[in-house]
Amino acid sequence: MKTVRLKAMRSQCQRGAVAITFGLTLVVLIGFVGLAIDLGRFFVIKTELQNGMDACALSAASQLRPGANDTNALIRAVAYGNVFSQGAPSDPSVRNLVNFQSQGLEPSVLTITFATSNAGPYNVTDPNTAKFVKCEYPLAGLPIYFMQVLNPLLTTQTVNAWAVAKRETPAAACIPVAVCTDAGGNAGNNFNHNVGDWLTAFDGTQYGTGNFGWIDFTPPFGGASEIKNILAGSMQCNISQTGDQVGQTGKQDTLQEAWNTRFGWYRKGGGYSPLEAPPDKTGFAYSNLNEDGTANGGNWPSGFNAYSGTSTVSGQPKFGGIGGAQEIFKPYQETIPVGIKTNQYSQPLQEAQLEQLGRTNRRIVAAPVVNCSVWNTPPGSQMPPILGWACVLMLNPMESGSAASDIAKLEFLGLSSAANSPCSGGEENANAPVLTQ
Repeated sequence: MKTVRLKAMRSQCQRGAVAITFGLTLVVLIGFVGLAIDLGRFFVIKTELQNGMDACALSAASQLRPGANDTNALIRAVAYGNVFSQGAPSDPSVRNLVNFQSQGLEPSVLTITFATSNAGPYNVTDPNTAKFVKCEYPLAGLPIYFMQVLNPLLTTQTVNAWAVAKRETPAAACIPVAVCTDAGGNAGNNFNHNVGDWLTAFDGTQYGTGNFGWIDFTPPFGGASEIKNILAGSMQCNISQTGDQVGQTGKQDTLQEAWNTRFGWYRKGGGYSPLEAPPDKTGFAYSNLNEDGTANGGNWPSGFNAYSGTSTVSGQPKFGGIGGAQEIFKPYQETIPVGIKTNQYSQPLQEAQLEQLGRTNRRIVAAPVVNCSVWNTPPGSQMPPILGWACVLMLNPMESGSAASDIAKLEFLGLSSAANSPCSGGEENANAPVLTQ
């Protein structure tokens, strides 16, 4: 009898021990499963938040203007950063929501700070020296659901994300034209040009040292289509090596629409808009001719050094520097310009539009130097090598017609590699924001 009762008691104790062990094991299993679920949830939220900070930093960096004396640059940067990171879930324009796309970000929590170097410190308030922008957001108060099984004190969690961006210098800011030199031209004497010289587009007759011509960077495959894409696009050329050969495409009247986008002119119903083909900060044009084509007129009669010189016509701004057309967002000066068909083009962009939509130095670009005289000999299919790179200023939009004032012109600003060249690079001339952290 005693033996039977003893066995029964042992059996009950074992069952009790199994129940306790199972209960403890279940708690641990639920805790680990909950840990995986909660961590997975926080990982998704972290990814959403990081996307928002990346967008914030890139958008803010697009407004940085180091060295440009732009006093409102940081104000615009903060405004741009906020636009791409905040808002309510009900607002369809906000794409960087978090917490499984159910929650917007609070502007009061988001911090946007600036620095002169990637490593910081991020406490710069001078828009003339700020080169890097950092967006950071701590998303607090996220509820913990399952991990409380292991630790009841764990009720909420904070997820933090940040990103740093800067404006990157373009690799090859250029236009698809060849600045012409003669066979004896060399880099030592600026390829037989003087800084400030004006060059005229090839008009279909003869190339000379005072000309420039449309070129094909990828002969024989590029042609007019490639030229238009570069003129209206990001300014990135597919060729950059001295000695590479280029082809010529002759006179190209079809380039008018693409060329004119850089001056704030857009054809009605055309293929370009200011967002996809941005203008320069100014559309102000320079001419040493009257609109009827007669000599000794225009707003820059000397036909020389519109970039930093002085016109003999009162009130005409130079292009660059303090008080220049680019700094004051000067639009194209004619309400109804002769030559450009206003029934085909919308009116040119005005000051506020150029300030908002324009980009620095869309009209100051690099162009390869070529011995164009080889193209004066039929059949005109020669492919001369690139001798070097010149920095040029696009002076006027292309107009339609046969008068001399209708032909596009450039100003020679020296070698693009020169230390003091407007084409020598630097963050103040950059266009594309890039993430650095």
